[in-house]
Amino acid sequence: MNRQSPDTLRNSLAQALDDGPFSVALRLAIQASGLSLDRLQRRLDGRGISVSRTTLSYWQSGRTQPERPESVRAVRLLEDVLDVPEGALTGLLGPPRPRGRWSAHPAAQAPRPDRTWARPEGVLRVLAQVGAAPEHLAHLLQRRRSVQERLDAHRQVRTLTMQMVVESRRPQVRRALIVHHFHMAGVRGPVIEDARGWRAGRVRSDHETGFEVHEMILDRPLAMGERAVVEYTLAYPPGHLEPHSRHRVEPGTRELSVEVTFDRAALPARCRSFFQPSIAHPKVTAEDLWIGSCTAALIVFDPEPGLHGVDWEWE
Repeated sequence: MNRQSPDTLRNSLAQALDDGPFSVALRLAIQASGLSLDRLQRRLDGRGISVSRTTLSYWQSGRTQPERPESVRAVRLLEDVLDVPEGALTGLLGPPRPRGRWSAHPAAQAPRPDRTWARPEGVLRVLAQVGAAPEHLAHLLQRRRSVQERLDAHRQVRTLTMQMVVESRRPQVRRALIVHHFHMAGVRGPVIEDARGWRAGRVRSDHETGFEVHEMILDRPLAMGERAVVEYTLAYPPGHLEPHSRHRVEPGTRELSVEVTFDRAALPARCRSFFQPSIAHPKVTAEDLWIGSCTAALIVFDPEPGLHGVDWEWE
């Protein structure tokens, strides 16, 4: 559910209608209208356009997008029903997506630091320290990412284990660059333990902004399109009081899972998943997550490009 205030929701909608993507703009327009998907489907049906509730759900989640002529006509009608300017939603529809969820070689696009991090100058500085630029972050596509994060009884992050299926986007890729941002000024960053499929290389930091880059040397060079399974654990020293677990997803990622495990003596009052098309957009809360005995989990298939994560509240 979305917990933004009405003013924040209107501002988020206006920005999404300008910048996209389509799924976020549609989701925010539906939320601003106050209509459920069932009521929205009935209104469209009453105007002679048949669109299932499932299809509407897929459109607003980014799982599919309107492509056929009758679907585009439905989006034009949605603009009227949801009271957004004519052409605001249809103008965000890009070209049809390639069929099949595992396209051979998705077009490589360098991540934009200004869309992913609040202090992009820090990212540029740490990358420069290892002779890299933002486009080097796109040399390996993360087809699948599984994250396990553990907090202790003092609410501090202690370990983060990352397992990925990566695919080479260039011939003879020999290294990967992992960028992290730490919120606690003056606290030492984590160290890499239990690496598998690669080994730790250089680590460079930008103390002004809290960014750190870890260079990982692959066990073997990967040819174009070749895949490998890699894993590592970040072991944190005391003092890391992170407010959330947030992860950048690029086009071509098939699956993202984030599990956050809390100490039984310090369970949060609430956990929620969230999504941001970019760092400039406010968080859109997707759903409350069940904590169970001590773990909250977010699992997304074919995740929409942007920032996905889990945040928590203690009181």
